[in-house]
Amino acid sequence: MTPIYTTLLVLIAMLALAWFVWFLIEFIRYIVSGEYDIDIRLNNLKR
Repeated sequence: MTPIYTTLLVLIAMLALAWFVWFLIEFIRYIVSGEYDIDIRLNNLKR
């Protein structure tokens, strides 16, 4: 039987990894969709 700390550590690591993968996918989707370019243009208009 594994100690509870090891199980907890593995769970936290899996959650962090899942969040990182989700963030990466969403970031790539954001750039590919063209929203990034639009946000840059809107930001330049504010100045």
